[in-house]
Parts: sequence; C-alpha cells; structure tokens
Amino acid sequence: MFLIVEKKLFSSTTFLMRVLAPDLVRSGQPGQFVMVRLREGGERIPLTIADFDRKKGIVTLVVKVVGRTTGEMAALPEGGGLQDLIGPLGSPTLIEKRKVVFVGGGLGVAPLFPVLRGFKEAGSGTTTIIGFRSKADCFWLDRFQKYSDHLVVMTEDGSFGEKGTTVDALRKVLSRPSLPNEVLTIGPLGMMQAVAEVTRPLKIKTIASMNPIMVDGIGMCGSCRVTVDGKVLFGCVDGPDMDAHKIDFEELKTRQKRFCVEEESSWKRYQDDCALEKGRVKISAKNRRVKSLNLHRLPMPEAPAESRRNNFGEVNLGYSLGMAQLEAERCLFCKKPLCVPGCPVGIDIPGFIRQIQEGDLEKAYTILKQSNPLPAVCGRVCPQETQCEIRCVVGKKGEPVGIGFLERFVGDWGLEQKTSPGPLEADHPLLSKERVRERSDHAVAVVGSGPAGIACAQDLARAGVAVTIYEALHTAGGVLTYGIPPFRLPRKTIEQEIKTLQELGVRLELNTVIGKIFTITQLMGEKGFSAIFIGTGAGLPKFMGLPGEHLGGIMSANEFLTRVNLMHGYEGADTPVGMGQEVVVIGAGNTALDAARIALRLGARQVSIIYRRTERESPARVEELRHAKEEGVVFRWLTNPIRFYGDERGRVREMECVEMVLGEPDESGRRSPQPKPGSRFRIPVDTVIYALGTVSNPIISRSAPELKTNPRGYLEIDDNGMTSMPGVFAGGDIVTGAATVILALGAGRKAAKGILEYLGLQKQSKEGSHGLTMPAVSPAGG
Repeated sequence: MFLIVEKKLFSSTTFLMRVLAPDLVRSGQPGQFVMVRLREGGERIPLTIADFDRKKGIVTLVVKVVGRTTGEMAALPEGGGLQDLIGPLGSPTLIEKRKVVFVGGGLGVAPLFPVLRGFKEAGSGTTTIIGFRSKADCFWLDRFQKYSDHLVVMTEDGSFGEKGTTVDALRKVLSRPSLPNEVLTIGPLGMMQAVAEVTRPLKIKTIASMNPIMVDGIGMCGSCRVTVDGKVLFGCVDGPDMDAHKIDFEELKTRQKRFCVEEESSWKRYQDDCALEKGRVKISAKNRRVKSLNLHRLPMPEAPAESRRNNFGEVNLGYSLGMAQLEAERCLFCKKPLCVPGCPVGIDIPGFIRQIQEGDLEKAYTILKQSNPLPAVCGRVCPQETQCEIRCVVGKKGEPVGIGFLERFVGDWGLEQKTSPGPLEADHPLLSKERVRERSDHAVAVVGSGPAGIACAQDLARAGVAVTIYEALHTAGGVLTYGIPPFRLPRKTIEQEIKTLQELGVRLELNTVIGKIFTITQLMGEKGFSAIFIGTGAGLPKFMGLPGEHLGGIMSANEFLTRVNLMHGYEGADTPVGMGQEVVVIGAGNTALDAARIALRLGARQVSIIYRRTERESPARVEELRHAKEEGVVFRWLTNPIRFYGDERGRVREMECVEMVLGEPDESGRRSPQPKPGSRFRIPVDTVIYALGTVSNPIISRSAPELKTNPRGYLEIDDNGMTSMPGVFAGGDIVTGAATVILALGAGRKAAKGILEYLGLQKQSKEGSHGLTMPAVSPAGG
C-alpha cells in the first residue's frame, strides 16, 4: 500500500493527492507519469506526475473525476492508501536553458508545473499560458506565477483572467517581435493540435506530451501508438514528448474514441450471458470409462464445446490417478530415451513416468521439480508435440505417450499437496564445497517474474542465494498472467506456483519498472546485488502499418489479452475490453487463437482468424487449433489484410483483403505467400486484433547503454548467459525473441548456473547447464 498523506479538493471534479513513494520520487523527473490501481480487480489508470518532494519522498498527483475509478480515488481519505503505484514511466522532458512558452489546458496544467520549474531553475526565459473552464477550476496560480516571467490565465467563460482559449493567448504571445526557441504543450489532443498549427508556419520547435493517451505505460499493450512523420511510435517507450509538427493528431483523436461506444454494450451482453449460465462446467473423470490401447493415448477429458465457449472455465479437465497410470503404462522406459534431449530443461521423463506407474506421486513430483520449476504450467501450455513427444519411440507406430498430460497431472498433485523443493544440501555435487559457507552473503536481482525469471530465481534460491524478483506489473507471472487466458491456464495454478517460489525465500517486489525506478547500474551499486538476471520478455507488439490502422476498434493482442487476463475484464471488472460483434484476428499462432476464443466468450457474433499462409504453416499447437474450431472460430487461410475503412464515428467497419498463394520457402523454411492478382475483397468488421508477435521492449537497454544488443534490439549473451555487462545475465524472449514457456525456463536455468559459477558457488562444468539442451526457436508468427 502507498500511503495518502494529503488530500485537497481544487473543485467539485478535481483534487490533489500527495502519496508517499520514496523510490519513485528518488528517480522521477519532470514529464514522467505513473500508473495507479486502487484495489484487486481495479483498473490501471495513468496519471502524470504533478510535483515531487524529494526530502519527504512524496509524489503529487492531480486527478479529475471522469469515471468510476477516479471517483473512487476522490473518495479515498487521507491516511488511506493506493494498492499499486507504478513508476516513474516514460522518458523525462529534456530541459535546457532556452526561451520557452508553456501551454497547458485542463488537467494538463498540473503536469506542466514540474517541467516549468525545471526550465526556470535551469535559467530559461519562461512564458506560461494555462487554461481552465472557469474560475472554480483554477489551481496553483501562485506556483505558476513564481516560475513564470509572464503568466497568462485563460477561462472559457471569462470568470477569471482573460476570456478565451490557450490557443488565442498563444497567438498574441507569438505576435511579439521576439519569438521563443520552443513551445511545450500538454492537454487535450485538440488543443495540442491547434498549438502545433499555430507554431508550424513560424517554424518554432513544438513539443507535445503524449501523457494524455497512455494506457498501460510499460510498452506492452501498444494502445499508445502514435504516427509521427509516417512512423509508428509508442508514447510510453518513445515519448511521451514528441514533435508536435509531425504527429498525426487526426489518427490519435479517432483512436481515443475507441471505447466510448462498445464499453457499455459489451459488458451488458457478457453479463447477460453469465446470468444464464453460472459457474464452470465440471466433468468427473473418474466416472468416464476409457479403454486403454497400446498405440493410442488416453484422451484428455474436456468440457463440451457448446458450453465452454460461454465461460472461462478450463477446457482440459485433467487425468484422474487411474487414467494417469493407464497412460504411464504405455511408456517403454527406454535405456537411452530420445524424449529427454527434446526437453529444453532436461526432465528425466521416463523417471517421473515410472513413479506414476508405481503410484509414488511424491517421488514423481520431486523428479519433475528438479528440472522444471513450473510443471503444472508447462503441462498445460508447452508444445510437447514438437519437443519431447515427437521423439517418443511409441509414436513411431502409434500416438506418442502423453508426456504433457502426465506432467500436468503430477504438477497439479504437487500444488494440491503444497509440496515444494527445499534448498540444496551442502554436499550437493553442483555446489563448490569450499565456498558453501559464503552462499548466504550473495544477493541476486531477477528482473521480470515470467517463466525465465521464475526458473532462474528457483535455482538460485535452492543454492542458498538471496533472490529478489522485480516485476513491472501489479501481479507476478509475466506472460503466464497477462498473455494466457484462464481456460488454458487457471490463475490459481500460477498463484500456487508463485507461492511455492516465495516459500523458498524469494522476495517479490511488484510495480517496479527497472530502467525507470532503478537502473541496472543502481541495482549493482546502491542496491548491493552481486549479480542480475534480466528476463523481461519481448512485449512490444507488432503492427502492419496499413491504411486505416488508426481507426477505433483496432488493437494489439497484447492490449486485448491484458485487459481480459490481467485486469479480469471477463469478470466484469473496471477495465473496459472494447469489443464488437464482428471480430477479426490477424495471425494464427497460439496468441491469435487465445484472442479469438476470448472474443467468442465475450459475446462476439462471429470471430475469424485471418492468416496469409495455410493451416499447415500455422505456428499454433494442433490441440489449440482443434479447440478453436470446435468452439466456432472461422478460419480464412491464404488471406491477408491490406486496408481498413471506418464509419462516421471513426470506428473500423470494413477490412479489405487479398487472397494469397504460396511461393518458394523463405528464411523461416515456410513457403512465402504472394498476393493473387485480382482477388481483392471486403468483409464487415468492427473489431480487429493484431496477433503478429512481439519485439524487444527497449526500456532496460536504453537505460543501460553498456548492454550490447543485436540489430533487432535483443540482448546479446555469451555461452554462460552473461551480457556485455559483467555480472548481468539475461535469458528468455529478451534474448531469443518470442518463443515458448519451456524455452524460457531452460534459459533461466542456464543463466542461474552461469550466475552461480560467476559468484564462485558452483563448480565449472563442460556439460552445459544441468545437462540442458536448447532447441532452435521456431517462428512465432506468420
């Protein structure tokens, strides 16, 4: 909780809140912003920093009541608290000594103040123009007067200062002979656009802050995208300050309306559906009679498609003990098992399956956890069919052993029994006996609580190292939490796995954006960590840059999945989902299928997958494709979008596509799609979800120039997982690009071994990290 030390009303709709947040205040700078969440299930909302008190560690926020969440904030008392306060986010304003005109309107007046003060303290000449609706809305006039050489206050009704708009005042100021070097503006999009139109003919450098369009703030959802000089940028990563003369404000204004229409109707529709069918569909596997065949695996019990498409209950219902033992009997227990080298974390697959057959589930779980920190998760979401199962000898003549199904069964049993691995014994062969007494003196920071971070943290904690995980979001789990829907991976499973990690002594610091509140250098220096592991994933979404892409109703899969999975949009929480009736998802990977199946559950009339190749080239799991088809998702193979058309409200209404044909294989080994001449056609659509994969998030690398990256922005590491900064290791998607959970786990474990060797706590080995093998990463998108 973050303590509210002061609360002050400015007007009936605007109030000030001063909050105790020492770490945030220590690193925060003018022009940056924060994300606030009031309670579990509450919406994450962006608020720009209005002031700092460095000595007391207090940040000042100015809030306008515009909806439920800000209304709840207004009701919070002094002495109360905010559950989450994440920041500082965005890049600070570049402050130099120069002659500047500041233009702020509405709530943008508050965040303008620390920027004004910074310029004035740097010796700049300052003219400030601030605008309000009426005298009742005015605040902080004395503060602005103190740091302004010339202050102009405008009110729409003329009740205070001069009557008119800030743009009217700007024209008067710029009519003087001596022009400023720069104009800096923050406020409503229409006002900032008008400011840019006034300054453009005069060729005055004009900076507009994109703080008003922020949604998530950590470069993950893509909703704050801005077209600047024809190039798509992201406000929270590339800004918020941008060249106002090059911003496409018309696109921005259209996109900002995207939730206005569908927000209420979408939730009502879904809540009506929930009222008709409450609770999850449950099937008792014990009551099923399934005949075990040598060449055919035991089917996984599933919820019926006709009912599961109306709820978020888990689709695969799991084996019973009897079913697991029947499937385990199919294993040949090869002396030289081919399945083990196919596992990125080197699980002793025949070993844990034999224990299932013999009924010793505790031993089976122990074997699994020795190699895999998240067996209950991996048993659900990892592509065993292309890794371990594809090498199974039984699969040469029939269906391979259901290794993934058995892994899930044992993983679930372990969580139910609350069984967790303890620390390694002092005589463990992986530890250096001569240094074992020093283990507790070392502390390691793990950045990111996704699969790679969890795997690294568990191995380090078991070796006696003090581990602190820093997570940017308000909930741990990374992509497991925000990227995978509950019908594939229940939230309870993730929470139990995280709890198991904490029982090993791992500390979890949420709402902490490394690269903003602390840099990598600060973690190694003032925070006193001996080593660092970076496992932040690759969360910046991709778009195609098509005409009309700015229209309302077009979003990234990251944004859509985050609103539903992380913010519990499917449960009727505060965060709007913003979805229509005719939904198209672009892409055919697992993320695309997740988005499509969620859209069905939220009440869409028709959901279509558009993919430029055929089903054969789809990177999605075969099981997920089957589930999506059963639930009613429509697939348009060999189809590619080329343009979007909007209605009078600025929402997408049609999508123009072209048929494709497959040519020669490209660099990924798949046949390259080419447009079919004369095959253009249009389809009606009111929601488009981009699921074309992700790219590296540059927040950390930009804050630590010493970190070497490849041309695609991913961190470069050596054979031990160490980056170009000594003691700083990395692994997972931030190194390889978007891949699978199990590959990220393998990377985390490999880095943990490298860290232990770096700290002198583990013996040097020529055999690789715990015998791990790292298969090549398959293409993630189409």
